Amino acid sequence: MVARTHRTAPDRHRLCVTDPATTARPRQNRPMEHKAVIESTTVDAVQRLLSEHAFLEAFAKEVGVTTGEIDIDTKPDEVAATMPWAFRTDKAGIPSLAQKFLPQEVELQWSQTWQTEQPNGDITVELHGHPAATCTGRATLAQNGDDVEYTVVTETKTSGVPWPLGGKVESMINKDLVGWILSVQARVANREI
Repeated sequence: MVARTHRTAPDRHRLCVTDPATTARPRQNRPMEHKAVIESTTVDAVQRLLSEHAFLEAFAKEVGVTTGEIDIDTKPDEVAATMPWAFRTDKAGIPSLAQKFLPQEVELQWSQTWQTEQPNGDITVELHGHPAATCTGRATLAQNGDDVEYTVVTETKTSGVPWPLGGKVESMINKDLVGWILSVQARVANREI
């Protein structure tokens, strides 16, 4: 919030409070919820699976990326995994709008951290280069009968994309690219569990 003092009459001042979110240019990007179901399993089993080296390799292969070294760091309260990815943007599934702004080969970093005592975690996807983008997400797992509901709420920020296209590109990355990657992750989890 920004407070400004305006002179309304002699010796009188009125305090006007404005919210930059309402006075700045309109944003098209909003948090987006992605949902999937992992069938016939438990939250604990899915949470363990999502951080296993073999699963992360299968996930990257299914996405169709070249992956670097997968780093898994296990601590008492969390399991963190990072994977560098590279992929060509002229492949099927990459929206044409994204192809206009992205280089022919994109490098990104997939990072995830799952809490060991709670069924939730954080996912970050960083697109390196120009333009650059960072997608952050909060993931939760919830038991629903025999199945596990996997929900990730994400938001994407870009740099190097001219306004007003920035908001459209952020929404497209959030919905089409990250949403698709998360759906692939759920598909591989259903197959591997």
